[in-house]
Amino acid sequence: MKEALEDMVYQFGYRVVVNNKPAITTGGLSALEEAFGALGWDDPHILPEDGFSCDIVGCMKEPSSGQTWGDIYLRLCREHGGMAFKKEERPPVKEYATRRESRRDKVTGFLVD
Repeated sequence: MKEALEDMVYQFGYRVVVNNKPAITTGGLSALEEAFGALGWDDPHILPEDGFSCDIVGCMKEPSSGQTWGDIYLRLCREHGGMAFKKEERPPVKEYATRRESRRDKVTGFLVD
């Protein structure tokens, strides 16, 4: 049940950046406030960087797309996604994204353990 509630909060909560860390907030919505309370979360709730922020070094914005940029598949915010689409020079990629993508099967494109 807890996992289902977390999934709903992740879907409907408001993504923000707090002290240069990705976070999620209720936005003052009572249903989300109750969900945060049930989960024992502060508002805002700090999220792990991996999976909740753009894969570019220094960017904490929420990923809005996943796309190939050069030789690597990345989860990118709107700004960096636009740069990738325009084939601009890619800024440095976060280490966890490089590690994640080193596990991607070259034939299927799936991540493998």
